[in-house]
Amino acid sequence: MSKTQSPKVAYFSMEFALDARIPNYAGGLGVLAADIMHSCADKEKPVVGVSLIYHQHDKAEEMFKAEKYMKKRKETVTVRIEDRDVIVGAFEYTVKTKYGKSVPIFFLTTYIPENKEWDRDITKHLYASDQYTRIAQEAILGIGGVRMLRALGYNDIDYFHMNEGHSAFLTFEILKENNFDNAEVEKRCTFTTHTPVPAGHDYFDYQCVHKILGDEVPWHVKELATPERLSMTHLALNLSKHSNSVAKKHGDICREMFPGYGFKNVTNGIHHLSWISDPMAKLFDKKLPGWQMNPSVFANAEKTLTDSEVLSAHRKNKKELIKWVNADRSFFPINTDLTDDDYFDEDTLTITFARRFVPYKRPDLIFTDLERLRDLGHKKLQLIFAGRCHPDDFFCNKLQERIKDAGRRLRSQIKVVVTSYNIDIAKKLVAGSDVWLNNPIKPREASGTSGMKTALNGVPNLSILDGWWIEGYKQNPVSGWAFGEKSNQAHDEYERNNIDSDELYEKLTEVMNDYYGNDQKQWVKHMKASISLLDRFNTHRVVDEYYEKMWD
Repeated sequence: MSKTQSPKVAYFSMEFALDARIPNYAGGLGVLAADIMHSCADKEKPVVGVSLIYHQHDKAEEMFKAEKYMKKRKETVTVRIEDRDVIVGAFEYTVKTKYGKSVPIFFLTTYIPENKEWDRDITKHLYASDQYTRIAQEAILGIGGVRMLRALGYNDIDYFHMNEGHSAFLTFEILKENNFDNAEVEKRCTFTTHTPVPAGHDYFDYQCVHKILGDEVPWHVKELATPERLSMTHLALNLSKHSNSVAKKHGDICREMFPGYGFKNVTNGIHHLSWISDPMAKLFDKKLPGWQMNPSVFANAEKTLTDSEVLSAHRKNKKELIKWVNADRSFFPINTDLTDDDYFDEDTLTITFARRFVPYKRPDLIFTDLERLRDLGHKKLQLIFAGRCHPDDFFCNKLQERIKDAGRRLRSQIKVVVTSYNIDIAKKLVAGSDVWLNNPIKPREASGTSGMKTALNGVPNLSILDGWWIEGYKQNPVSGWAFGEKSNQAHDEYERNNIDSDELYEKLTEVMNDYYGNDQKQWVKHMKASISLLDRFNTHRVVDEYYEKMWD
């Protein structure tokens, strides 16, 4: 994109999950951001992305080499951190489509030889845990991001969009550009919040903010970002023309968390071209012409796709998944002395739980009553758990060990494996699983998009009614199974978990009855109904709604 064709929207995000080899994402926030950029490219929308790139290590042999995947730009800018001018460089990554269209994303870095060692490390790791580095990091993204766009020639941007509050410091720079006129800044900024729990929102001590950013901080910051502590979310809300939630239920939560603010809703979606499996793509090419650029044709899936074709495509995906699982002994809780009975097979119902192992997602809920699970799934069930734990994440590692222990105790009755998780692994799982399990504590799932990816590939959801699934299940109840309403009046966490697990076992009985029924007609109905959901839950529609509701 040439400088004379400056994009109207600059999309700022701490994460973009573009490639499993690029360490720029932790979870769904980055996946969504990347999917939106791909749809912008497909639809030839004038958008540019801004993020950070994280070099990970100081040793050259272990450091992430951004230049292998991106073009190093010669332009640099500076951001004042304490008493120092920190130099900020940029790498340009081009999001390309199969149709020859593209949009750029600029990844900022302080790993510049001229910077002191401690300043180079501002962009060393995603989501630095200490407050000092986190403030500096988010200043590089927000303030440095606006300055870098100007240095690159992007001078006629209509909207600066903040994907979560991490980039809200960009408002400081837009304020300076507009003589500290709040109203002018509000005309130029928009904001998406994804996190329905207070802990997911950044708050910083003002003393620390002023020490680190000094004159970069506007004089009236406490009017914009709450008096006691600097709230990045309030800063974004107070200086944005429009703010949005990412599911209808999430919108209700946002209005409760931030009373007095208006939230439009743009329910999340997925970039269907990125997450489709080859066998399904070939089937859609044959039976749903135009699906690539017009995903609304998925509404015709139930009446257009034949049972045999859908089952055949899925069998190919499942075969590849089972082959991949069985090839790595480390996935199995008991990885020595494995027998043929321990390995996964292609005929057994395969249910996958794949997402971050954090408390509210309850990855171990299905193991609440091992005896009941054993009786229910004896010789008829195999479970995949995929999650990535940092070595220092005590809770995540403890959960993984509990799941492995359950797998060892269920050996010979129910097969269990535990794998890592990244974009490449996700593509195998969403295509080859039979059912996608999701059981978060309501209402903490802002949206969730992994279930949309499985639906695209004909894999039904078994999910708590939260986030996007409330809308998806309402659109077509045949597309999966819903639970979680019985625990609405639970008095404590223990009671809620017991009620939810009891209902999960009830729904699992229904799943198994349909899967192992005398014929596969009922099962393939679930599969085709799942595919039909993608007429709405795609980022082509999301981008259109952003332009309609947020970017005017």
